[in-house]
Amino acid sequence: MNASNIFTLPNEICSGRKEISHDVKETLSLLKQFYDVPIVKYIDFREVYSEHIITNDDANIREELLKYQQRCKEEKLYIFEDTFFESVSSNTEHRIRFYAQYPIYSNNNTVIGLLVMADLAPKTLIGSQKDQFISFAQLLQTQLNRDNDPANSINKKSSEKSNKETKYIHVFSLAPVAFLIALVLCAFTALLLYTIEKKELKSNYNLKTQELRKTLFNALERFDNQGLYISQKDLVVAGFIQSQKEYTKEQLNNLVQNQASENLNYKGYVVFDYQYNQLALWSKNNFDLAAYGFKGWLTKFDLRANKKSVEVFTVADTAFLISEIKLKNNSIYTLTAFDLSKFLKAIIGKLNTQNYNIFIVTPQFTLSKQGEVNSRVITNSISAVSSRFPPTWRLHVQPINKILTPTITKYSLFRLGLIALAVFAFVYYFLRLPRRLHNEIKDKNQLILNREKLFSSSLDALPHGFAIFNSHEFPVITNDVFNKLFSQVNKQNNQLSYSQLISIAQQHNIINHYKEHNKLENDHNQLIDIGFTDGRWITVVQRHTDFGGFVCYFRDETSAHQKELLLADVLEKSKQSNQLKEKFVTRLSQQLKAPLSSLKSIIEIAQKPMSASDFKGHIGNINTASEQLECVIQQLVNVNKSKTGKLKLKANKINLNKMLSNSASILNKDSNIKNVIANSSEKAVAVISDEKLISQLVIQLSTELLESSYKSQLTIDSDIVKEDQRSYLNLNFSISNLTTSNNFLAQLKLISQQSAINFNDDIDATLDIKFFISIFKMLGGKAISFNERGKTTSICLSLLVNVTSINEVSDITPIKNNVEPIMSNKFKSKSLLLVDDEPLVEMVIRAMLKNENLNVDYASSAIEAMLMVSQNDYDIILMDIVMPELSGTDAMLKIKKHSNDKHTKIIAHTSDEQSNSSAKYVELGFDDMLEKPVKQDILINKIRKIIQTQD
Repeated sequence: MNASNIFTLPNEICSGRKEISHDVKETLSLLKQFYDVPIVKYIDFREVYSEHIITNDDANIREELLKYQQRCKEEKLYIFEDTFFESVSSNTEHRIRFYAQYPIYSNNNTVIGLLVMADLAPKTLIGSQKDQFISFAQLLQTQLNRDNDPANSINKKSSEKSNKETKYIHVFSLAPVAFLIALVLCAFTALLLYTIEKKELKSNYNLKTQELRKTLFNALERFDNQGLYISQKDLVVAGFIQSQKEYTKEQLNNLVQNQASENLNYKGYVVFDYQYNQLALWSKNNFDLAAYGFKGWLTKFDLRANKKSVEVFTVADTAFLISEIKLKNNSIYTLTAFDLSKFLKAIIGKLNTQNYNIFIVTPQFTLSKQGEVNSRVITNSISAVSSRFPPTWRLHVQPINKILTPTITKYSLFRLGLIALAVFAFVYYFLRLPRRLHNEIKDKNQLILNREKLFSSSLDALPHGFAIFNSHEFPVITNDVFNKLFSQVNKQNNQLSYSQLISIAQQHNIINHYKEHNKLENDHNQLIDIGFTDGRWITVVQRHTDFGGFVCYFRDETSAHQKELLLADVLEKSKQSNQLKEKFVTRLSQQLKAPLSSLKSIIEIAQKPMSASDFKGHIGNINTASEQLECVIQQLVNVNKSKTGKLKLKANKINLNKMLSNSASILNKDSNIKNVIANSSEKAVAVISDEKLISQLVIQLSTELLESSYKSQLTIDSDIVKEDQRSYLNLNFSISNLTTSNNFLAQLKLISQQSAINFNDDIDATLDIKFFISIFKMLGGKAISFNERGKTTSICLSLLVNVTSINEVSDITPIKNNVEPIMSNKFKSKSLLLVDDEPLVEMVIRAMLKNENLNVDYASSAIEAMLMVSQNDYDIILMDIVMPELSGTDAMLKIKKHSNDKHTKIIAHTSDEQSNSSAKYVELGFDDMLEKPVKQDILINKIRKIIQTQD
């Protein structure tokens, strides 16, 4: 027997419950509209006010909602986002990708129900949106607690009924009461008519939305059909294999070519047996399937946990579709490579998409009919997952003309105002209501007031500025962040238009940067950058509306802007540093060329029979060339040692006249005339210091002076000055007619005006000047002075030294009795230099050559490779072409220009799919070319062939 047959609630109680149920429905509708979700639900544990709005009536969805509700047992806020469902849902075909739940409490703090919302598409709630969801739950809680105790409500209604006749207050004749009642009903009528008209506009909006979904379904059907069409050829191949007891590989190849070559989208097609042996292969010209490493994909395909009949992988704009065809005793596998751009065009070509754009979105790229695009261009679109392709692939349909939210026109508002005014006049003159009816109308309007309060609090919860301006650019709605942003401007007048705000802020130096970016025609969005003098950087998105006004989002991008400026400064400094390094390496390579050439000539002469006296003379020449090399190589060793702590002095006795003479010899080696003259002192003087570092200072400063002049002579001399019981070595440089400005000399002159000892290595200076000053400070540098008289420029470097006497030392080095013969080349291990900016390539090449008798060195950039070539002899250089600082082609030309070792073979190592690419690189100057990714047998055979040629 039902309880309704025993006890029936009074009409007043039923009416109150209907009113609360209506409010609950309205709150759920508002929640659904606010978050744009298809599923909202209130679960009442008392089974009185349970309501739900689910646009997709599916039993599976209701079962999933029940499962998530059972998992959320604690009384707190639950938000499950997309990534959570992979581990929670045991059903592989789950559809809910977002779920949120919050408990509803009664007045005595007990849980009486749950507020739930869910979505079939992935969704993420930021901090303010979570707070807004809780605000909806509190609004629903307030509505429900009006009838929290039905028993008390019955007693209350009964007592009110008994005294109803005595408690009527007749105030119908009072003008203020009639005015207020008429005003409330006028507002209610206007709101009702506004809602009806808005529903009509909403229906038009829904019609456009349905057309958009229909286009998505049609495109998805085409998408699946194209995928099915690609897979049909596998059935033909399977039928052929099953129908033939015996067949040849040539027959299967012909069948594959006939099936695959007919489709213009295909790039290649391969058939494998269950042991991954290739049965048939078809490929277009210049398309190498092996370069993509599809064998590894087949292994991964066979070992996958969730097996399906088809898997798809992508590399660039090429898709690889791997299928498994099960036969009677075993299986065969097919791999189809096809062009995704042509695949998408085939879908669009059979579909009426003149009002829509179609996109294929994968984790690796986003593809449109124009080619690959940035994923940010896909806005205001809907998407779906294909049944023929992986779930990570989505098909997006975007309307060319954005589907705008319906808005009420000014004419409609004027018409509604007239109707409301007529209602107001009718009610004011003819309707009389008791105070009880007035309070009920006020309670019904409380939901509207709560919505307005919720809207204001939601705007104030936004972390960035927000403002709506009317057609006259005056603010209509603003939030707290916007008011604080322009608080200094609005102190005197808060009724300023947008243009006046910006203009006054610029006049008072509050804003120092304002730039409007160019926008396309018919584009309603305007991007503006605003820079404040206090360091804040604001990006404004100004969105113009149909009513003539606009909405502005003021987003604080200060942190990102500062990082962008810092990155730009770092990149500019890096660019300048790389240019200076290249110049530094080129100059030192030229200085190395002369002594190395001399040593080679001496070695060739020494290999021939000669007398003992001639041999002693050649030993003296070798000693001189070695001293020159030590001075120059020291610069290469310390090129990156910019800090003083990394340099160590090696004090020894220095013959000043001999040191300056050697430095001048190095600088004059490549010139037919003497550009550098070292004036020798009449009295031989010796000091104790680091000879290599002093020579390095002399060579570096002399080179900079010579590069800034044209056919001018540089004079270098030295003298000893005593000051405060200390001895200082003055190195004097004098040159005339400096013709060009030099950054090195300009910075050195600026430093000379201060104290060089207090020079900070962290200031914004070039690598050369930091290196120079660091050595100067290590040598006990006291001062650097510049003096300009007429056309002559003089520079003096003052260094702290110890003066000592010179002991005559013979320049001839004693000859050892036992001279070891030079080892023949065929007993030496060969050396290879790998140049590539990708460290992974080093690991691969070393692994390929681990069993070969090769010493493999690695350089991560072209400049590092040039430094290593200047210090070592390599038989083979494996050179990458595309590198950030300097290309491999430029590095090859520089190495061949400045190296005297002609037997070194430089091989281009790059990924170039063009035909006859090897001949192209040989014409550029390379000795050979290897294409990435290189195979081990090809690499080893190429290297062995080169080594045999060199021997």
